[in-house]
Amino acid sequence: MNGASRSKFFGKIQEMAVFDGTRTIAYVDTEARDVKFLNRRMKFFQSNYPELQDMWKDVNAKQVILDGELVVFEKGKPNFYKLAEREHTGEKLRIKLLSEISPATYVVFDILHLDGQDLIDKPLVERKKILEKVVKESNRVLLSAYVIGKGKKFFQEVRKKNLEGVMAKRLQSQYQISKRSKDWLKIKYLKTLDCIIAGFTKGSGWREKYFGALILGCYHQGKLRYMGRCGTGLDEKGYAELTQKLQKIKTDKCPFEEIPKMPSGIIWVKPQLICEVRFMNLSRERIMRAPAFIRLREDKLPEECILEV
Repeated sequence: MNGASRSKFFGKIQEMAVFDGTRTIAYVDTEARDVKFLNRRMKFFQSNYPELQDMWKDVNAKQVILDGELVVFEKGKPNFYKLAEREHTGEKLRIKLLSEISPATYVVFDILHLDGQDLIDKPLVERKKILEKVVKESNRVLLSAYVIGKGKKFFQEVRKKNLEGVMAKRLQSQYQISKRSKDWLKIKYLKTLDCIIAGFTKGSGWREKYFGALILGCYHQGKLRYMGRCGTGLDEKGYAELTQKLQKIKTDKCPFEEIPKMPSGIIWVKPQLICEVRFMNLSRERIMRAPAFIRLREDKLPEECILEV
């Protein structure tokens, strides 16, 4: 997006910061004192966040459905490494320990349902007003900060804080479930990309037991296309855990419709796992330069990994 078109777009929308957390739908029933979290893969995972089970106390209604992100803050900034540790822990004792040393916060940015009434057809600006009346902030819950009509200045503040970017939304937009919409636009500052893991190479040296590099892809014009290889960004524990996951989904079939030129010995996997990577830039062939692994994204679906340039 060039400067002129970005300015034009900013003038018509609300902008809010993107915290790069885990996108989460929260079902809150205050009468039953119950809180459930649902991720984009349609899995409930509230048991991983016991510190948020009293979130019903922060809701002034009987039943609500909220949209937001789970974030682990450290010194006022999101720490996605600690969040990833929370996401991939299944042992009850460790879950309890991490909930105390790395507590999560639910950052709310939308409300979809209120006491028997669906709100998704109401304009965003109305949903925001309702949300601010229904949810009160606490050490468990934050309302996502936003501005209207001052997008460029807000984006510069996001850059100074080294946050991921902003989410730009048209004020009259409805909530569109499971759809990509031109009314909502993520404008990133940091160069990151969510990629599908299509395969891996064998490791060597101390990584002989693990994978060497991940073969990554994204959807572009309806086809899964090769985006590059990534072999850095993890510690030994991370290599071991991810290797175990990859071994379980090996396949003889290459997931790419157009098979890229690759060295021999590639081990293909079913296109199920998604990882976020940071990179310097894209080459003319739209291949990532110097990609590094950040984390697995269990809150996204493969079909959402779309290259938009």
